[in-house]
Formats: sequence, C-alpha cells, structure tokens
Amino acid sequence: MKRFSLLTVAVLLLCFVNVSLADRVVMLEGKGRPVTGSIILITPEKVTVAVGSNTQEIPANAIAATTFDGEPAQLTTARNFVTNSRMQEAIDALEKVDPNTLTKDGMKQDYAYLLAYAKAKLVSTGGGDTADADKALSDFIKNFDKNSYHYYEICEVYGDLMVQLGRFDDAKKSYAILTKAPWPEYSLKATVSLGMAEVSEGKADDARKNFDMVIASTDDSPQAERQKSIARIGLALCLVAEKKFDEAIKALEEIAREAGSEDSSFQALVYNSLGSAYDQADKPRDAVLAYMHTDILFSAARSEHIKALMELSKLWRKIQRVDRAEEVVGRLKEQYNVTVR
Repeated sequence: MKRFSLLTVAVLLLCFVNVSLADRVVMLEGKGRPVTGSIILITPEKVTVAVGSNTQEIPANAIAATTFDGEPAQLTTARNFVTNSRMQEAIDALEKVDPNTLTKDGMKQDYAYLLAYAKAKLVSTGGGDTADADKALSDFIKNFDKNSYHYYEICEVYGDLMVQLGRFDDAKKSYAILTKAPWPEYSLKATVSLGMAEVSEGKADDARKNFDMVIASTDDSPQAERQKSIARIGLALCLVAEKKFDEAIKALEEIAREAGSEDSSFQALVYNSLGSAYDQADKPRDAVLAYMHTDILFSAARSEHIKALMELSKLWRKIQRVDRAEEVVGRLKEQYNVTVR
C-alpha cells in the first residue's frame, strides 16, 4: 500500500512538472480557457500554440498574458506586479533579469513589453522618467512591430503617453496604427482615443466629430458597444472643455445610471470623468463624492482607482481635510507604491 502511494505521488509530480514546463496562454475574461502547449509563432494578430499533434491559433485581442517554459522567476514576478498596478516593483524585478537567460523570442518580447508598459504607467502617476518611458515604448514599437501580440496595445499606451506630454501629433500617429488591426473594434477604439486626445488638445469640435463617428457605427458587437459608451463619455468631456458644466454633469450622471454596476472599469471611468467635471466647475465637494464612488465601489479598475486616489489627495486638501488627504496618500503608497509629489 505504501509503495502504491509513493508511485501515485511520483506520477502526480511528473504530471505537474510536465504542465509547469509548458508555455501557457491565458485568455481574457469570457474568451475561453487557458491554452497549454508550445508557442511556435507570435505575430501582432495571433499566437499559435502546438498542443500535442495539433496547433491552435489564438487571436491577440483574446489574450490576457503568456508565460513561457523556463522563464526567469523575476519575469513571472514582474508580470504579477504589472497585473496589480505596482509598476515600480515590476521595473525593479525586471532589472534583476539577465537578458542572456531569455532563451525564447516570446520571453524577450514579454520582457520588453513589461518594462515599457510599467515605465509608461509609472509616468502616468507622476513618477518615473519620461524620457526613459518614451525610449522604452519607441524601442518596442521599432523592434517588435512584426512579431509581438503586444504591438497594438503598446501603440495605444505610447499614444496615451504622448497625450500626457502634450505631443498630440505623435499621439495621433500612434493611435492611427490601431486602425490597421484586423478587429473592427480596434478602429473604433482608435477613433475614441483620437477624440480624447483632441479634448486634451482643446479641440472639442474635432473631438466631437470622432465621437459621433463611433456612436454612428453599425457594428453592434459587445466590444463596439463598449467603445460607443466611452464615446458618450467623450462627448460629455467636450462639454466640460466648453465650460458647459451643467450639461456635462447631467450627461455623465445619466451614463452612470444606465451602465451596469458589474463593469467596474467603465463605471470607474464614468465617475472619474464626473469628478473632473465637478472639479473644473469649482465644486470640489461634489468632485470628492464622484471620485469616492471609484474608490469605494469600483477599485477593481486599478488604473482608474489610482487616478481617483490621486485626485482625492488634492481635493481633500482643497476643502481643508488634510487628514483625509494624508490617509489617501498613504493608501496610494501601500496599495500601489505610488508616491504623490
């Protein structure tokens, strides 16, 4: 009986080793189960996995992450830190990776992607080095334009960074690359991003044309409908830019009521936009309440949650609640290792 038990354990361990030493593609929520095998081809449009004697092609827009047989532990660690929006820790982990240990092209792509993504997101929270992030993103786009499923995402992230830096022409060029993706919703997403850039640029009329174009699209897929909803937020932000605050606030409140509470990332975007509208309308207490919706109800949307906490750290001081401001600053540091300057 004891020998049988040991044999069973040995077989189970062997099975575990075989699984753990395989490449793995993790799907986005609702896109299917993870696929385990050997990744044999990566392009901007798809990842091809050999599973036994068969091959399976996975569209890039369905992939959440990939892991690779034999990848350094720090690469895995960095990927987890990025998932949890702890960008400085991700960068620290990646700096411990010896590039010579990256034996597969996929590992090299993921390393470059995670480093560029983390550096850009760190800049978006007021940290990091802008020039360093710019270079990391530019290098990725130049080196992996033909062989990484992260390509279109990095082009979007680069566009977002360019908007933040006020380099709107560069942002528009980067967003234009998204229109070349084979999925219709990416073209809509690019148009929405272009509209948001034009709002930031102070070109509300141009932005409105792009948002209207998205809303008028006949594509009724769930992904397209999501972009149409974001375009409605964009139209409200056009009203904010034109200082039509009451109209903007009414529109955003209506969008919030209509949106399903289960969609944390969209609701967080709505309430952060509402907070911005109230703040620009010089209604800081109402802005606090809007951002607190994101903080309390939709914190699962980590990127928007960080934005909400950063705005709350300023607004609490604005209404003479320094204690609350310091509490938020502490939470940013503890949860995301983000330092408010």
